[in-house]
Amino acid sequence: MSEIIYVLGAGGHAKVLISTLLDVGIVPDGVLDEDEKKHGKKILDVSIIGDFSLLKKQKNIKAIVAIGDNIIRSKIAQKYDVFVNWLNVIHSNAYVHRSVKIGRGSVIMAGAVIQPDVKIGEHVIINTSASVDHDCIIKDHVHVAPGVHLAGGVEIGEGAFLGIASSAVPYVTIGDWSIIGAGAVVTSNIPSKKMAVGVPAKIKKEL
Repeated sequence: MSEIIYVLGAGGHAKVLISTLLDVGIVPDGVLDEDEKKHGKKILDVSIIGDFSLLKKQKNIKAIVAIGDNIIRSKIAQKYDVFVNWLNVIHSNAYVHRSVKIGRGSVIMAGAVIQPDVKIGEHVIINTSASVDHDCIIKDHVHVAPGVHLAGGVEIGEGAFLGIASSAVPYVTIGDWSIIGAGAVVTSNIPSKKMAVGVPAKIKKEL
């Protein structure tokens, strides 16, 4: 039986993810989304064919979650984990050193640079033109937005979101489910479930 390849989610992030799949020669069999109003439409010529219930009705499925929101992406990944073999996708225009370890369901977009001995968890997004330097640890369900720059040895906790063009100096830690605002510069550790903004990044509120 041949493999079935699905993209889960039909929002804007799906466009970039599908373009990345097509770039490496993977043509999805369809997009799944819970919004019935989207069914029958197309994203980059790939049809939106139904909702996530199809994952329980078919076998030999490979999929990747195309949702930028970390909480939603993590819930979908956990709910359907037993039904799906999760795809990793790396754009041909990304640089990923051979020593890098990448968990299931993660995507590395065009222009990203991942340096030696980085560890990337499951269902992580390394978005367009982000850079992750040596020995960083990026845990599950993290979203590293376009243009983010992480110096060596940075640790990013589960579910954290790093806003566009933010950065972190060497060996700082950003806690689980924290949010770093666009353009912020992290110069000291940020605890879990905090929002930090500014240069240098300061905690703005609890999450």
